[in-house]
Amino acid sequence: MQVSVVMRSPRSLAAALPVALFTLAAALAGCAASAEDAELDDGDGVSEDAIVTERQLFGTDMPAKTISLTFDDGPGPRTKELADYLAAEGIKATFFINGKNVPGRQSAIDAIIGRGHLLANHTQNHVSMPSLSGNSLYNAVEDTDVTIRQVQPQGPFLLRAPYGAWNGRVARELNGTDMKKYVGSVFWDIGGELNAHAAADWDCWGKGVSVQRCGDLYVEEVGRRDHGIVLMHDVHSRTVDMVKNIVPTLKRQGYKFARLDDVPSIKRAVAGAAAGDASDGDCQSSTLGRSVPEGSCVQARSDRKWYLCNDDEWAGVASPEDARCRSKFPL
Repeated sequence: MQVSVVMRSPRSLAAALPVALFTLAAALAGCAASAEDAELDDGDGVSEDAIVTERQLFGTDMPAKTISLTFDDGPGPRTKELADYLAAEGIKATFFINGKNVPGRQSAIDAIIGRGHLLANHTQNHVSMPSLSGNSLYNAVEDTDVTIRQVQPQGPFLLRAPYGAWNGRVARELNGTDMKKYVGSVFWDIGGELNAHAAADWDCWGKGVSVQRCGDLYVEEVGRRDHGIVLMHDVHSRTVDMVKNIVPTLKRQGYKFARLDDVPSIKRAVAGAAAGDASDGDCQSSTLGRSVPEGSCVQARSDRKWYLCNDDEWAGVASPEDARCRSKFPL
């Protein structure tokens, strides 16, 4: 596929959607929520497949001390407030919305667009995409696309799969529809797991971690990774409070903020999607930002490992000397 949401397969998809399924650790973001957020929260981050980085979009090659803030599952009760706050701080973020949460919150959508943020697709009902097919899969993306194209008609059109669950069959199906315009799936580098040195907001609130402590853990992980795409969820009121705590800290530490479509991997994917020349069996390479034919081996930017395009999907190989590598693309 092109680097669109509708790619052809995980690898097409991934390739086509330079999928962003991230790492297994990040993939743990599930969905515990506080009582105040339970009505809206569906969680994020659980991958149903072994994650192959070449089929995912990461922020690995972002400039030093640069991060991109992304928010899933909204709009929520305080999304407009969050959009206004970030704009006042000179930060442009990306909001991956669930269409089901838009009714009654058009003001939040208007604020996202009006403040220069980016609107992106997280599907209509936050159902795992590999569990859908045919019209149900198409509608999961298209129903939310209706909202997005009304206010952001020229794109860019970016997709993040619920739970990070993305595979080639999903990509292939979407690429056969007019939803192939989407690029994705966009994963994340920071904010996917709660542990002693990192945090996932949804898990913080579900486990009773304070706003201050959760924010401190986000800041610690940002400092350790230095740059990347940050995952949070604007359906949670406490996440809004946390963002207001950590933004001044990150600024004092010298961090800069980039909107998602300024992330190098996303730029390559959008450019590759415009070419629209993927064929059956091709894989979309998130590293190259374009599709490659079966038998191609690519060294991934995200982890510097080698991956083989094999029948529309990416498979890890020990080295580019593998006999199946008919063409090689080193970094």
